Amino acid sequence: MTGVVVVTVVLFSLLIGGADYALGYAVKPIYVQNTNNSTTSSPAQPASTATPSASATPSASPSASASS
Repeated sequence: MTGVVVVTVVLFSLLIGGADYALGYAVKPIYVQNTNNSTTSSPAQPASTATPSASATPSASPSASASS
């Protein structure tokens, strides 16, 4: 019984390892293409920062009841 378990573990490890290698090999051109595109394009420029400004004029006029 132990031999069956060992053979099963070895077979599944070969199956999973082979599938991992094959999928990695199939997907590799996508990542190589993306890294080539990102190095040839110009780097992103930082966004310009807005300077805060305060206005001296009030945005609302005082009401008559507030002055009483």
